[in-house]
Amino acid sequence: MSATTSHRLSAPALARRLLAPLAGLIGLVAGLSVLILPPSVPATADPTAFSAERAMTVINRLADEPHSVLRREAHDRARDDVVGMFADLGYTATVRSDPLFDLSRPQDKETFDQLSPEQQAAVKDAPAETIVVDVPGRSERTMVLMAHYDSSTVELDEDGMLRITDGDSHGAADDGYGVAAILETLRAIQAEGRQPENSLKIVITDAEEIGLVGAYNEMRYHRSEYDDVELVVNLEARGTSGPALMFETSPNNSAVAGYFLRHVTQPATSSLFPSLYALMPNATDMTVLIPEGFTVLNIAAIGNAEHYHHDTDTPANVDQSTLQHYGDQVLGLTRAWVLDGNAPTLTADGDLHFFPLWRGMTVSYPAEVGTGLGCLAVVVCLGVVAVRARTLRWKRVLGSVWGLGWRAACACAAAGLAQLGAMTAGWAPQSGVGPNPLVTWMFAVGVLAGVGLETRFVVKRWKEGLGPEAVAAVLLLLAPACVPAIVLVPGAAYVLVLAALALALTTLAPRRVRPAVGALAAFIIVVVFAPTVLLIHELLSLHMVWATVFFAIVPVAPLALVLLQASSRRTAGRTGGSQLAVPDGLPTASPATATE
Repeated sequence: MSATTSHRLSAPALARRLLAPLAGLIGLVAGLSVLILPPSVPATADPTAFSAERAMTVINRLADEPHSVLRREAHDRARDDVVGMFADLGYTATVRSDPLFDLSRPQDKETFDQLSPEQQAAVKDAPAETIVVDVPGRSERTMVLMAHYDSSTVELDEDGMLRITDGDSHGAADDGYGVAAILETLRAIQAEGRQPENSLKIVITDAEEIGLVGAYNEMRYHRSEYDDVELVVNLEARGTSGPALMFETSPNNSAVAGYFLRHVTQPATSSLFPSLYALMPNATDMTVLIPEGFTVLNIAAIGNAEHYHHDTDTPANVDQSTLQHYGDQVLGLTRAWVLDGNAPTLTADGDLHFFPLWRGMTVSYPAEVGTGLGCLAVVVCLGVVAVRARTLRWKRVLGSVWGLGWRAACACAAAGLAQLGAMTAGWAPQSGVGPNPLVTWMFAVGVLAGVGLETRFVVKRWKEGLGPEAVAAVLLLLAPACVPAIVLVPGAAYVLVLAALALALTTLAPRRVRPAVGALAAFIIVVVFAPTVLLIHELLSLHMVWATVFFAIVPVAPLALVLLQASSRRTAGRTGGSQLAVPDGLPTASPATATE
């Protein structure tokens, strides 16, 4: 008859064990709260408020048919619709008629040469007609609200590849969201009944979809009219749902990003997005304006990106909560600017690093602080490993690095191969643009597989008495990864830096405070990664689901080790007096029985 030992946790031990998981759960709720959209405000709301229901009338009118620059009759109707909607508010719009194709410009010549002979004949002498409305204030200091009214000129061919055509997209989101948000914002400002302190310029560009032509023409033919412009807010869309992200700023964004965060009640942004976007080949009208030295904020929704540049970009697929989120941000910024005679100068000599902590709450600090935190993270991580170097079994450290690496690689490769296979079989568009219901499943399965493999590996190592080796392996992976992030994408480096610091400080914390330190560390890791993982998925999965799966796997090992250490107790460890932390309730593995 064998005796059974009962491991019953005391109330304090149970509380200690649950503190970090509870903090991680709170971090999950906090992080995901950023993605909660405001409810659509009805048309009967206070006239000074932004109403998505009112703004929908703009989208229904503008996006009733495809209206690319290659569909001349529909395009002209769309132009007249926009001019008419400004007239309905009592504003006279100026329609600038400039060249649609300047064949001396290499980009225009390249685009023109891709058109069919029939398309070339239709647009060779056609103008690009940008719509401009000026709302003068007491001062000439000017803010620009910009969007475009032409719809996409590309579609998928029978092989799932993009080609220039007359375009089948109705442009309800791209860029009906932008036009509607601007018109409803202007109506709400007008309803204030106050003389603007600063001036407002509305610029609805033409031919954005075929080479940013409208913005290019504004800078080439009308540049002097922008001499007093201090802020440009551009509204775009690369999807039909989700939060309207502030995803791009001009360089040295400390002042303008801070202004945005102060005057937007529910920002959905982080410095990760401008930092990454600067490395991407994507282009909007701000690609033309930023080199001209303008201070810029660029906002776009990216959810349900399968509708982007597709015939499903129709009013039926518009999300009014997304439209409301656009409007709340644009109205907040515009009201703050035009009604404040002492609006601050928005130029600066440095950047701001920032990330959401809770819905409506954002942490921000100067780039110099971010660099300092990054250097501290690298030093602390390497210091933790160096202090324990003599007691670590380095073969097991390297084995942990390998074990974590190949498991993550397999999950990412499986997701990538599944996407490639779906494209090859014709189940998904090869360009990545267009409806692809498999993307969510590829991402979810890849993430679950990667998270499961990594978690199982870390827990197994811990139970085998190889916790210190697992910690050292993760720190040695994070520390070198922080360095290129700090140098190449400094605004995005906080994701790795904070995870590395969280794990290192939990490892260093004395026993009596480790549960509290671990709880804080778990909260930080989860609150930083939770919204970012989902937004990166929306941003990249249509083309690179493997990359989004990898990003989702990154926090798994440091979070697991933080949780294990935070719920640990001290037991006799290895020869030489070192001690090994073991979670309450788990069997203790002695050096003699630990798997080598």
